Amino acid sequence: MEWFKRSFGSDYLKVYAHRDAEEARQQIDFLEEKIHPAAGAKILDLCCGSGRHAIEMARRGYNVVGQDISQELLDIARRDADESGLALQFIEKDMREIPFKNEIDIVVNFFTSFGYFEDHNDDQAVLNAVSEALKAGGRLLLDHINPDFVCASLVRNETRTISGLEVCQERWIDEGRQRVEKRLTIIEEGKTRTYLESVKMYKREEIAVMLEKAGLRIGETYGDFSGARFSKDSPRMIVIAEKA
Repeated sequence: MEWFKRSFGSDYLKVYAHRDAEEARQQIDFLEEKIHPAAGAKILDLCCGSGRHAIEMARRGYNVVGQDISQELLDIARRDADESGLALQFIEKDMREIPFKNEIDIVVNFFTSFGYFEDHNDDQAVLNAVSEALKAGGRLLLDHINPDFVCASLVRNETRTISGLEVCQERWIDEGRQRVEKRLTIIEEGKTRTYLESVKMYKREEIAVMLEKAGLRIGETYGDFSGARFSKDSPRMIVIAEKA
């Protein structure tokens, strides 16, 4: 089983509990500042998870669709949207298969939700599907890791108590495959659960080539959600691209 078909569930939300609604608000502020969506714009939150960004965008009046492969996370997103009285659509579907053609104003892809596949062609297929979904002039916001920063700052082993769980995290770089790997081991009441995460470390130049192949033109690249200019020392690589 591919790692991402198992790793995104309730344990994931506990381990990444610090990725919360307040962070989502700040990141949607960034989206509005840098892209200026029109009132009521149709926005696809690709790999939306439990819906924190999608719900925040819906609160601001956008026409939002959330897409994810995890039924468990989508169930949480639907519940939270209903409790907030918000009408937005959630779709359970692989990111390579976006069910829209020339309909979307903006696609957002937050929190390193790209580079999951072993085959480069599958990652390219994601960008191709994004391009097909976007209207002419539509925009993509892709929030990815910065390989230089990851390699320089990697914490190889740490154990912490998170949400009442003992969480052991092992990280390493597979240079041959250009991937950063993580093994999460969760210990709860003497029982152990293990998850893997694996992400391709694309450089900006590689992303630009892939975007061009998909019919997308790379624009500004930022190093974090404060809007700092991207450099090799930036913690993030936030790319904004436009469909020709």
